[in-house]
Amino acid sequence: MNKKLEQDEVEHIRAAFASGSAPVCPRCQGRFDRTDVPPRNDVPYVRDRIWLICVTCGAGLVMDRPKTPVKPPPKPLPG
Repeated sequence: MNKKLEQDEVEHIRAAFASGSAPVCPRCQGRFDRTDVPPRNDVPYVRDRIWLICVTCGAGLVMDRPKTPVKPPPKPLPG
């Protein structure tokens, strides 16, 4: 079995992150183990990445860490 995820499967995972839910493997519905990939010091740019590996089928990918959505400031209390 090919352990590398196809582009449509990667988009499924990105959509889960964008919606704020925990992504599940699009192949087997298993959960992902998540490992932070620290930025390298020998490159002039910084990429904040994560490595996801399905604990059930072993499919995986390395992707840029999803940006945390900015929450709007709370509305002032009436009064």
